[in-house]
Amino acid sequence: MTSGTIACGSVCITRTNLQVHAAQVAAGLRAAGVQAGESVALLLRNRIEFLEITHGIGRVGAYDVPLNWHLKSGEIEILLDDCSPRIIFADADLLRELPGAWLQRATVIVVNGENPTTSYVPWRDRCAPCPLPPTPAPGSMMYTSGTTGRAKGVQRHAPTSEQQKDMRAIRAALYQMEPSSRAMVPGPLYHALPNKFALHAALEAEHLTICPGFDPEDFLATIERERITTVAVAPIMFIRLLRLPDDVKRRYDLSSLRWALHAGGACPLDVKQAMIEWWGPIVAEYYGGTETGPLTLCTSQEWLSHPGTCGKPLPQARIKIVDADRRDVTQGLPGEIFARLLPYPDFTYRNDPDKRAAVALGELVSLGDVGYQDEKGYLYICDRIRDMIVSGGVNIYPAEVEGALLALPGVEDCAVIGVPDAEFGEAVVGFASGSDLDATALRKQLRERIAGYKTPREIFILPSLGRDSSGKLKKSRLREHYMEIKAENDPVTD
Repeated sequence: MTSGTIACGSVCITRTNLQVHAAQVAAGLRAAGVQAGESVALLLRNRIEFLEITHGIGRVGAYDVPLNWHLKSGEIEILLDDCSPRIIFADADLLRELPGAWLQRATVIVVNGENPTTSYVPWRDRCAPCPLPPTPAPGSMMYTSGTTGRAKGVQRHAPTSEQQKDMRAIRAALYQMEPSSRAMVPGPLYHALPNKFALHAALEAEHLTICPGFDPEDFLATIERERITTVAVAPIMFIRLLRLPDDVKRRYDLSSLRWALHAGGACPLDVKQAMIEWWGPIVAEYYGGTETGPLTLCTSQEWLSHPGTCGKPLPQARIKIVDADRRDVTQGLPGEIFARLLPYPDFTYRNDPDKRAAVALGELVSLGDVGYQDEKGYLYICDRIRDMIVSGGVNIYPAEVEGALLALPGVEDCAVIGVPDAEFGEAVVGFASGSDLDATALRKQLRERIAGYKTPREIFILPSLGRDSSGKLKKSRLREHYMEIKAENDPVTD
């Protein structure tokens, strides 16, 4: 293992420091009675301690459970009740969101700031490094619900040594990570891509910068200052970068950048095109999920030749596309995607084996997406199974309508949902935010771009759609508030 550094804000440590601290964390967890297979929760913002705690948890064979710190107390309580952690690591200012019951049920270790409960650094530093060799760890148990439904804890089986070796090789190729790489993670570490990317880079790259948050101009300045070579981003970050004034975009030297990998949702075609034109053919994406790991990879060159694709399956990935009866669809026609990355250990949904069985097709797993493959094997994602709208017996994919809506002048964000309709079963409804928008004008422009039956019957103009830090949007919340919004607005209808 080569030497390296990890930085976040004004703090910078060596890889050796990271390993020593991880061994101390492991010793502290053992002393606290944490056993292999148990859960340890992290309610932490982006910080170096996130990585050393995660590696320490892995050393004792326990599950690290990263929690979205944007959640409210009641939402966090549901996750804690499900994973039942023995220990919770939390930022001091996030303690207010910890449910009172869990302040009593678990040992809470405060990672920054002084608090009557245990303070992290003294707790860590009084522990002699754990002398035990690393235990094969099951890894992170992340809670995922996509954009719909109640969160599910993806509880993975402990990997074999061969699986660990295969996954390191797959991630090295996916992240374009070498010992000389200088990596940066601007996304929240409680999400899968930033989490796995950062954990891998911390052990393999020459340098890793963890951004406390995402600021578009600071992101560019950091690339120049740190001579960053590889980054992991979300499409929403591309959109915010492209909104920067041209003189700001030209201000920074990005010539060190060799690989910009994105995932975590569809990237609008015009946004992807603009990023490739700006940064060159270094923009890549993959398709996958918390349950499956990465399944495809698409380079800039492949995307330019096949606009809209998320790439071909990785060599060790298997993909099958089926209809509602789970029969193979004709090539080129959309269906539900079932897939698996063979070296990835199997999983279950914590406390819900029935949900795990419901997403299975033999050894393959569904992430709830609709898509198709072309004659060359390139995969295209149409939409989410649950988001698909059936209006008058016709399937309408919101992602297609959203793409058309987002391309209109002034539209900065949008979403399309289906709502109950007495005549057609479902009707298409749109939401948009941006500058000087007029619902009547938007609907008129849409009719010139897409079929009339796909054009939203109603469009609501909102100040914001309320996406989270990774760019995901809970459409279930839009549906829940639809009647309230309808009552408070004067939507444009035919």
